[in-house]
Parts: sequence; structure tokens; C-alpha cells
Amino acid sequence: MKRRYKIVGIIIVILIFLFSFDVWLSYNYLTVKEFKVSSDKIISSIRIVLVSDLHDHVFGDHNSRLIEKIVEQEPDIIILDGDMINSDSVDSHVVVDLILGLVDRAPVYYSLGNHEMSYMRNGHPELLKELGEAGAVVLNQKIEDIRIKGSRIQLGGIYEYAFDTPMQDDKSNEIAISYMETYALEAEEGEYLLMCAHRPESLYCFNYADELWGLDLVLSGHLHGGQVILPFIGGLYSSMENFFPKYDYGEYEIGDCIMIITRGLSSNQKLLPRFNNPPEIVVIDLS
Repeated sequence: MKRRYKIVGIIIVILIFLFSFDVWLSYNYLTVKEFKVSSDKIISSIRIVLVSDLHDHVFGDHNSRLIEKIVEQEPDIIILDGDMINSDSVDSHVVVDLILGLVDRAPVYYSLGNHEMSYMRNGHPELLKELGEAGAVVLNQKIEDIRIKGSRIQLGGIYEYAFDTPMQDDKSNEIAISYMETYALEAEEGEYLLMCAHRPESLYCFNYADELWGLDLVLSGHLHGGQVILPFIGGLYSSMENFFPKYDYGEYEIGDCIMIITRGLSSNQKLLPRFNNPPEIVVIDLS
């Protein structure tokens, strides 16, 4: 009997160790996921590096490991797609250091997430100024016309829901819808339309992003890959779809629109920890 208890105890200890080690990997082992997206609007191959959901996590001193890994991908542009800080962060030094380490390697564009919005409401209205002074172009309902290797890209960024919904007030509805209408109207013929939307549902992309606004590519995060990734099943939970979501991470075709959702780099440690879900840097080759 004692031998049986001993064996059970050893198994439990091993399982606890394996679980703890996997959680550690899910916050510290940087991985790279590559996607290839084709369009006749792109003249010469363009490489985008997308990161999201850092949540103030650091990979080495001043995020040196993260910076090195991003630079290794030889990006033409770098996109930070929201929740790079936490709503209760003391200041923005983690993401500012990251931007400072990247801006000399490639242009950096920053789209806001729900944690940035809450952080600013919690007494930090200076955030947008700090991000800009560090060298990032902040895509807060802004439209940037970019020329890269002969291709024209219209780049935008949105956080609010871009459709009429009771989930936000009338003013936010009006601002977001007006922004997307302006974005669509300002698009020139032959421009590649790229939108950063931290929350995938912000654009209601699953229904009509390509038809209503003509979007070619949407880049999102927010869902943390379902937080816990179950083998052969996928993400466990999404705030958008609850348990076993259809949309958790990866590439999705919505009509003529491609949506790429990154698993992100970390998560708010107060919530359920990431499991079987290592931090992800996304590389998108447009051609």
C-alpha cells in the first residue's frame, strides 16, 4: 500500500512539474509563425512583423530577446497590435523601451487595445504622446498611406466596434462607423487595404469587412490563442465565443478578406495562465 502511495505521489509531482514547465514556456519561449498572403495589388514582396498582447512582459533586459527576434525576421514594417501594457501598469516604460529598440530597424506602427484604452482612462492620458515620442506611428483611428517597394498600402487602426451596437455608447458607434466609412472612401484604386483591429470582432470582419469596406487584410490579437491550447482541438476559451471558439488564432478567409489573429506574447497574469501556448511573433509575407 505504501509503495502504491509513493508511486502516486511521484506521478503527481511529475505532472505538477510538467504543468509548471509548460506554463513557463508559454510565457518565455519565443516562437515565430509565418504566413504568406498573395494579392495582385502587391508589386514586390513585403514582410510585416506583427506582435500583440505583451502585457508588460519582458524577454531579457529591456526586452532585448524580443527585439533581437523581431529584427532577425528582417521586417519592412513592424506592427504592435494592442494590449502591449496592462490597464493597471504604473507607466509605459516597457513598451516605450521596445519601440526605441525597434524604430531604427523598421517603421513601427501601433494600434491600441482594450488595456491601452483603460490605462489612459486610469489617469495616463499622456500615453499616445509617449508612444509617438518613442518613434511609433499611433494608428488611433488614423489613416496612413504607405509606399513600400513600389506597392501602395492604406494602413488603419481601430479599437471601437465599427458597427452600431449596444455594447458601446452612441458617440463611440458614430465615431467608429464614420472612421471606417472615411477609410473606405479615401482608398485609391490599386491600394492594398490593411486594418489593425486588436479585437477581431471590432470590425465584425466575420460578416462583411470585405464587402462593406473593401478590406484586404485584418490583423488582430486579443484572444491569446484561447489562453489554453488543447492538442488536436485548439483554444479553450475566447471572450468572443466562450468555450472552444471557432476563431482563436491563425489565418481565416472571410470572403475576399484575410484575417490573421496572433496568439500574442503574454497575458494578464491575474487571469488563467497560458498553457501549451508559447509567445508568438507573426511574420506575414505579402506578395
